[in-house]
Amino acid sequence: MTAHLRRVYIESTGVLALASVVVAVALASSDPGWFLAAVPGIIHLAYFALLMARGATGGHVERVAVPAAGALALIGAVVLTADVLAGVVAAVPLAAWLGYDLWFTRQHRPAETIAVGEPLPEFPLTTPDGEEVSSEVFTHRPHVILFIRGNWCPFCMAQVRSIAEQYRELERRGVSIVFVSPQSAEDTAELADRFDVPMAFYVDRDGRAAELLDLTQRGGRALAVADRALDDDGDTVVPTAVITDADGRVVWVHHSEDHRVRPEPSTFLEVIDREGIAVAR
Repeated sequence: MTAHLRRVYIESTGVLALASVVVAVALASSDPGWFLAAVPGIIHLAYFALLMARGATGGHVERVAVPAAGALALIGAVVLTADVLAGVVAAVPLAAWLGYDLWFTRQHRPAETIAVGEPLPEFPLTTPDGEEVSSEVFTHRPHVILFIRGNWCPFCMAQVRSIAEQYRELERRGVSIVFVSPQSAEDTAELADRFDVPMAFYVDRDGRAAELLDLTQRGGRALAVADRALDDDGDTVVPTAVITDADGRVVWVHHSEDHRVRPEPSTFLEVIDREGIAVAR
């Protein structure tokens, strides 16, 4: 039930936010105070529009600014209109955004299948060309391995872009960059072609690797971005970063508790330097 709700949450709350704006603007013709009741819905819609356009948002600032602005607008609408209905109309999109922030973005907490100090567990992968390989291909040199949700995720695209921009620093340390995603081979190939740097991209076909590593996020993929090339059940992967040494031993692992928050490339460089796993090129 929770997974199904996750799949329709963004679209459903977007419809509710739009409806609240329409109602508030319509009633504002008789009482201008109703314009304030439209503000939370406008904020909700603008947030997701900017997210899709920019590929990232304001981070921790948004978690304070968005609900604070919505709450002030709600209070103002009730005071100016002296109508509880104005508060209800304003409260719907505000509650929807809080649900997104406090529930929808939260990720499954994986078991310690990937453990620091232990060899990287073996799991199956597929190249964009369809070749079946395993994680043993990551044992010949240090690697930063990133499990991402896919091209449809603006936070993933922002992460890939930031790492591409810092690729020379990682390459200088002899570290390979690998991205693993449960999306289709076609989308993975398109992603690989989009960035003109030698990073490797693999497909986690049917989410087999995510299941073995306990990284599956149930219902994490919205219906609006369902992959028609797959038997898409809505499951995706918990965004995860793993750093291994040249022997394939895990030296650092990070599971995102919030799918919007990802480690910066500078963090990877700090870990590589601290652990002394860089190799001469």
